[in-house]
Amino acid sequence: MHRGARSNPANRAIALAVVVLLTGAWQAPAPAAPGIPTAAEIDSVLQELSAVTGFRIRRQLPFELITRDQVNKYLKEQIKESVKPDEIRAEEVTLKKFGFAPANFDLKQTTIDLLTEQAAAFYDFHRKKLFISDWATVNMRDAALIHELAHALADQNFPIQKYLSKGANDSEMSMAREAVVEGQASWLMLEVTARRGGRTLADPQTARELMGNESDSADSSYPVFNNAPLYLRRTLLFPYDDGEKFQQALFLHDGKVAFARVFRQAPVSTSQIMHPDRYFNGDTPTDPELPKPLKHMKPFVTGSLGELETRILLEQYVSAGTAEALGPKLKGSDYRIDEGRADHRMTLVYVSDWSDEDSATQYFNAYEKVLRAKWKEIEVTSEDAARFTGKSEDGYFAVVRDGAHILSQEGFNAPPLQIAAAASR
Repeated sequence: MHRGARSNPANRAIALAVVVLLTGAWQAPAPAAPGIPTAAEIDSVLQELSAVTGFRIRRQLPFELITRDQVNKYLKEQIKESVKPDEIRAEEVTLKKFGFAPANFDLKQTTIDLLTEQAAAFYDFHRKKLFISDWATVNMRDAALIHELAHALADQNFPIQKYLSKGANDSEMSMAREAVVEGQASWLMLEVTARRGGRTLADPQTARELMGNESDSADSSYPVFNNAPLYLRRTLLFPYDDGEKFQQALFLHDGKVAFARVFRQAPVSTSQIMHPDRYFNGDTPTDPELPKPLKHMKPFVTGSLGELETRILLEQYVSAGTAEALGPKLKGSDYRIDEGRADHRMTLVYVSDWSDEDSATQYFNAYEKVLRAKWKEIEVTSEDAARFTGKSEDGYFAVVRDGAHILSQEGFNAPPLQIAAAASR
């Protein structure tokens, strides 16, 4: 995430250097020490994956066990090489400004701790090498081998780094592309395993048995994950859980062609991942216009709040039911955080378009609850069906609904509506 650029979360940037299998995305049976796969075993799995996807096998790959300390060191190096300090700061400020994370939240360290705890295996496409953790169980190792070889095979046909980097400056596009990469590998992990038993995910009963188990559940084995903000937990698992379901929908729709299609015709939003019909129909989010920055402010970061993040915000501060009901009705949203040239005050300007006036009204009411919950102190100066204004410890705010369009301005040193009125004179 760069100043004045589109938002790109830090964990998305890490994905540009490494694609991982999370332990939470695969529930492994009883533990046992893994061994390094033989060349014959790797070749056999590649042949199975090629038969399912139609991808060509161009070369074999080296494979290595790695300790947890080595994973931690590797991730730190990837962040140092791939993510600039101002990118991490911008993402951290954004998370705090929306209320996704508390004021004392350390994004960089939490991301490293999360992935160190969760990463069971990963494929490094710079070195074209597979790594698997030495704490993984035998069954987890076998599943990870399929998952990571699926990455390697896809990389031989559609270079993953190039594919992911095309969405690097837009968090929605970046998340959608990562869902393709991780979702496809997760789906293939299940399909190859199913075919070994004479079954396939094309069969509804098999799909019901093997898919649909949510990974975001409390487990004492993963304290970092359990204590992380909801935003990080959801965005970390989204590419695996929702990406897997997206790949299933594409497979049922297109068959073998689906595996190459998503690399040639990438989805552009989390909404398309969650609602595959929108991908098939080419439905893309709107790009609502943001008001210009005030003269004494300069743009710090801009971005979009897609369906996934809108759902997370509503679930965190309102309810899961509200998130599920309103999320699909979002047409598009954009935000910008501006920084004061002199006082460095951070203000948030956030606009959203909704499918109709009724859904906009519902979100307007829900967003009022978000503001009341994310701030410790709030003093309301006006409140009606289309306007909610006042002051909090963050500064002055104003939320205004105009039909199916909502504008929220937060953190100002004076009432935003008064500032706008004075500027128009």
